[in-house]
Amino acid sequence: MRKGETLYSLSRRYDVPLRTLVAANGLKSPYTLAVGQRLSVPSAQVHTVAKGETGYSISRRYGVTVSALMQENKIRPPYTLAIGQTLRLPGGAAGNTTTVASSSPRVVTSTPPRGRSVPRATPPPRSSSGFDWPVSGKLASRYGPKQDGLHNDGINIIARQGTPVKASDAGVVVYASNALQGYGNLLLVKHSGGWITAYAHNERLLVRQGQQVTKGQVIARVGNTGGVSEPQLHFEIRKGRQALDPLRYLQRTQASASP
Repeated sequence: MRKGETLYSLSRRYDVPLRTLVAANGLKSPYTLAVGQRLSVPSAQVHTVAKGETGYSISRRYGVTVSALMQENKIRPPYTLAIGQTLRLPGGAAGNTTTVASSSPRVVTSTPPRGRSVPRATPPPRSSSGFDWPVSGKLASRYGPKQDGLHNDGINIIARQGTPVKASDAGVVVYASNALQGYGNLLLVKHSGGWITAYAHNERLLVRQGQQVTKGQVIARVGNTGGVSEPQLHFEIRKGRQALDPLRYLQRTQASASP
């Protein structure tokens, strides 16, 4: 590691998905790096399509969106795949035993600093009232399967550019970046009990990784970054790695329902 380098800059330099870099080095949130820290840098990931697999099943397996997977491989709707076809996994894909490495892991190294440590923040207790809507607006897309084999792991809320995005509950910011393809400026907030909320396509991020946030705190501004063409917020609620329907957990109605 050299001064000023980050996981994101390393993933771009070596063309390796960010999650792969995290997994290969056993890094834990908030992923703080030190100058001189040794990092193993695997080669890029690929996946060979097996019988019965679809773009959706493969995207779920690696924790990426179908659109990001197909864009990475220049595949157009209806996203037809062939058995034995090799797919390159986009940045942000989670590691898996089917990963193919073209060479031995590379190592980045120098001399570590003295006497410096960064404490890991623990999520505060959740509020008894549950999750609140993060933004007011029109509900444009619900959780569940969509056309062309896509699947929405959350909901999309149309709102004016720059509208405040609020933390759905108290927690700790564990991700604040635009490294995951298709999500634009993305925030992930970890809550006690293994819950996580995601806020994507933001114009601006107003909090940083490792920062504690309170319920209702303004953490971002609505934008149209990533794979969308109009200002909106993509919002997810997860329990561990499982995406859940946010409409089952949000306590107060702030978005008008779409047809």
